[in-house]
Amino acid sequence: MLDPAPRDAVVFVGVVGFSTLRLLIASAFWLTLMRRPSVGEWVTLWARRYPFYAIALALVAGGLVGHFYFATD
Repeated sequence: MLDPAPRDAVVFVGVVGFSTLRLLIASAFWLTLMRRPSVGEWVTLWARRYPFYAIALALVAGGLVGHFYFATD
């Protein structure tokens, strides 16, 4: 039988994730008002300039998501 997840850790991860999304939304809104390139454009330019780093980062992020959501005993 699986042990219940630590509640404090789950809440912490949720708060950090939600705060990060709010920061990205606020920065995108601010950059739009200032008529500057958005965060998505910055990420696209970086990924085109460094494709191997972008692939490696995507693989690591995917591996972490897979590990956290599909880890079994």
